[in-house]
Amino acid sequence: MSPLITQTHSVPGGKIFQITMNRPDVHNCVNGQMAKLFLAAWTEFRDNPDLTVCVLHGAGDKSFCSGADLAALGELANINASADEIAHTVRHGTGPLGGSRILQKKPVITVSQGYTYAGGLELYCHGHIRIAEKQALFSVACRRWGVPLVDGGTVYLPRLLGFAGALPLIITGQRIRADRAYQIGLAWEVVEKGKGLDRALTIARQVCAQPRDALFADMRSVLDGFHLPIEEALRMEAENLHPVMRSQSTQEGVDKFLRGERFWVK
Repeated sequence: MSPLITQTHSVPGGKIFQITMNRPDVHNCVNGQMAKLFLAAWTEFRDNPDLTVCVLHGAGDKSFCSGADLAALGELANINASADEIAHTVRHGTGPLGGSRILQKKPVITVSQGYTYAGGLELYCHGHIRIAEKQALFSVACRRWGVPLVDGGTVYLPRLLGFAGALPLIITGQRIRADRAYQIGLAWEVVEKGKGLDRALTIARQVCAQPRDALFADMRSVLDGFHLPIEEALRMEAENLHPVMRSQSTQEGVDKFLRGERFWVK
């Protein structure tokens, strides 16, 4: 059985790319084989224009992902690398867990139904929409073993939660439950046990049903302009106006509005 499974679902308006971490017997922790498959999957989602939304989840009912497989660290990183090899990895590497340094500019939905620890928490934070079942647990658990966050945790957590929310998690490794994750903004929605994946796919279908050119342009503007000075960010945003308004998807969306059609994501 493959440790990572991908499926594509064709729905009105687009395609959903579903990624399933499939090592439930070891809490879906990532070994070398899974990391290679992850890199291929994240690259496929980024580069394939037919794919609209990605949904990432873990198999089984216990864990989203518990992070790196500590019994297989040698498969994920060369601890004895030379200075040149280290420099190349820092500059050109894609992340130990496979593609975690790829910045996705199309919607990613992550859904946790259980343990979301260490590198698993980092993967969860790659979701632009993050769903948690009420029994989910979140922790920078690698704090206990002296393993650093190197798959986006120190980048995404402060951007999502601010220093006030991120630093206590990073410093202590304390576990928090889904309700607390929702309070601090780590989770967008909390759902009942067993309902997370269905909810993620429902949102994904509704996102696909909306005009895509404006969506993708707005996401690029947010992600690329977040740390620019305001005037530069506003100029970047302004570049979206003419190409998006001339796009077929936006013209079709305006036509629907003029016909009186209304649509809200639920």
